[in-house]
Parts: sequence; C-alpha cells; structure tokens
Amino acid sequence: MSQENKALEIPGFSLPESPLLPASTRQALPAYRRLMQASVNQAASPPTDDLDSRRRHERETYYQSVPYQRLRALYDVNVTLESIAGVTVETIVPNAGIAEHNQSRVLINLHGGNFEHGSQTTSQMESIPVAALGRITVISVDYRMAPEVQFPAATDDVEAVYRALLEQYSPATIGIFGSSAGAQLAGQLMVRLQETGQPLPAAIGLIAAGATKETGDSIPLVAAILQAAIGYSGLQESLKNAHYLKDADWDSPQVAPAQSDAAMAAFPPTLLASSTRDFLMSSVVATHSQLVRLGVPADLHLWEGLDHVFHYNPELAEATELHQVTVRFFERHLG
Repeated sequence: MSQENKALEIPGFSLPESPLLPASTRQALPAYRRLMQASVNQAASPPTDDLDSRRRHERETYYQSVPYQRLRALYDVNVTLESIAGVTVETIVPNAGIAEHNQSRVLINLHGGNFEHGSQTTSQMESIPVAALGRITVISVDYRMAPEVQFPAATDDVEAVYRALLEQYSPATIGIFGSSAGAQLAGQLMVRLQETGQPLPAAIGLIAAGATKETGDSIPLVAAILQAAIGYSGLQESLKNAHYLKDADWDSPQVAPAQSDAAMAAFPPTLLASSTRDFLMSSVVATHSQLVRLGVPADLHLWEGLDHVFHYNPELAEATELHQVTVRFFERHLG
C-alpha cells in the first residue's frame, strides 16, 4: 500500500458521552441503547420462513415498546392503512386538523430499516411527529423489502405511489423525506423520475443517509463505537451483505445518485441531517458538499454525540428539534 493510501492504525481510547449534550439527553441515552441492543439481537435471530408472521410479531412488539408508547402520547394523530396504486401506505393525519395552508400539500415518507425492516413501525416514528407538528398529511409508503425482493422493487413501489398522487397534487406541493434506507430510496427515486421524465417534488429530506456509496470515515469509526457501546460487531459486514442492494451496481446513479453530477444537479432543494455517531454521517456530509458545489439549495444539520436515526427516540429534545427542522424546511419549499 502506498504511503498516501496507508490506513491509519488507531489505538483504543475512552469515549465518554459528549459533554456538549444536555444532562437530560445523557440520562436518556443508556436506556435507549439497551433497546437498540434488543433490536439488534432480534434482527440477528434466525428468520422464520413465514415472513408475514415475523413482521406481524415485529409490529406487535414495537407497538408495546416504551419509545412507541411515548410517541403516541406526545403526538395526537390518526393512522390508517390504505392502498395507492396497489401499494400499501399508512396515511397519518393530525387530529388537530390540517392547517389551512397545508390543505393542498402532502408529504411522502420512506421509512428506514435497511430495506428489511421498518414496515408500519419506524415509518410511524418518522411520520407521526412531522404530521402533528406540521399539521400536514403524511403518507408513508410500505414498499416491498428484502429478502423477498431486491433493488429496484422499492423504487418501483414509491414511483407508483408518487405518480398516483400527482393526479391529486401539484408536484410543487409534494415533499418527500426518509431516514437511513428511506433517505437512500428518496435519492434513488429522484434519478428514476429524471429518467422517466416525471416532474420532481418541490423538496426532499435525506435523514441519516445521503446519496453516495456506503463508504467514508464514519463507518469504521462508528463501527468501533457500536462494538464498545452495545457489543455489536457486525456493522460493516451487514452493510456489505445487505440483501436488498447486494447485487446492485453501486457505480450506477440509479443506486448511488452521487455517482452522477448531472443527476444530482437536477435534485430539488434538499434537507440533509445526521449526527456525529451516525455511521452514515460521511455520506450525508459528502452529499451536501456535492449539492452545494452544483448549485442546488441544500441545508445541512448535524447533532452532536448522537447515534444513527436518533430521532426514533422521542425522549430526546434533539429528536423534537430534528422534526421541527423538517417541518420548517418543507414549509419554506412547498408551494
């Protein structure tokens, strides 16, 4: 290996919770990380052949969890299952009513979960606060996932829902946001819409993932943190062997839009958000830099000392801050 490309051997060191975090956040993190550990263990358990039963069990367990119960206590919304263009969606409407200026607007959510989880679970952790705080309708797409399907099945589903919504809404009044895998999917959809000649939405939000390949400094750094914090050593391997994208061409902008300046230059105004212990922070930061270089309006928000998709923890003040940032961003950019 040349001197220029030589990997750095970093000795072990002690990493306390960031002293820049407020005391309330530092106190809330240990309990939430125990839940993270339980989720990792569940995801690593041998999958049953009956995927419908497995996902039904995941939902039932999720709905009984402390974070979900807290979420529903904080935000008064109605969640209904519907079908749009043959695709199951969750429609989230605030019980306080849709704000007058949002009557002709809609937000589309693309949930996280490594393209394997998140159906009717983390989708609500992402969508419910935004719907309630913004007093706007949020439609979360329950796209097909691995192991049943691989790329580009999720893009196909989201495109079908988006096209159907174009019959009801102007593209200038539609926003799309997603977290982690959902953020990746939002970027992939922008390329698909360009290729098929469809109008792009007014704005998009990429939270806890960007539009690049899954690489960068933050992955090995946070892999070490996860090993120390919750004993999880499989981050890099899980990214490498993720079922949905395992056979995808990462050099194609259809998979990693940042591979094409032309595709990225056509992006609508983009919100990017991450945190310093997010293993995909590098992708978020690099995506922001590329959009800025290309002249695309792009907002970058980073939170100190917090984990990947930290906004799934409704006890954190920073989670509320991120939801409020998301609401304000779309308020500015939707027609």
